[in-house]
Amino acid sequence: MVVKNVILKRITLTKKKRNNLMKKVTIRRATPNELEWINQKYKAIGFTLSQYKTEYIALAEIENTTCGLGRLVTIDSQNFELGGIYVFDDFRGYGIAQKVVSHLLEVALQNKKIWCLPFKNLELFYKKFGFVNEKIDHSEIPGKIYKKYIWCNQNYTEDVLLLSK
Repeated sequence: MVVKNVILKRITLTKKKRNNLMKKVTIRRATPNELEWINQKYKAIGFTLSQYKTEYIALAEIENTTCGLGRLVTIDSQNFELGGIYVFDDFRGYGIAQKVVSHLLEVALQNKKIWCLPFKNLELFYKKFGFVNEKIDHSEIPGKIYKKYIWCNQNYTEDVLLLSK
């Protein structure tokens, strides 16, 4: 019985610690001076590098320590791509990706289509934000998005989906 109480106390403390950590997560827009560091992170995981002029890049921080990032890429006057969502290993499981995606969706202009090319295992995560599977119809998909979708499925070992909102 004593062991059970100790285990329950550890679980409770872990949940309290997690809740306190989540309250401290802040999301901010990256500065041009941070682009080199951002691209080093993306290069290390095999993601497409960022271009500051056409992207809104969000950084997640806990007490001035960067713990994740993501971006909203302008495709054309009617389309954005949500992508590059990456949470550093030590910070996974705290809902940081959800905060980054929520922030980026708030930044996105109304009446714009938002495309997302996540790995298949993340489908349910993105569906929580209203993303749906897109039928592969070349006439509806911006060329840049379609080319990236094909590239991703040829270059990553995990399947990549084509979602939109």
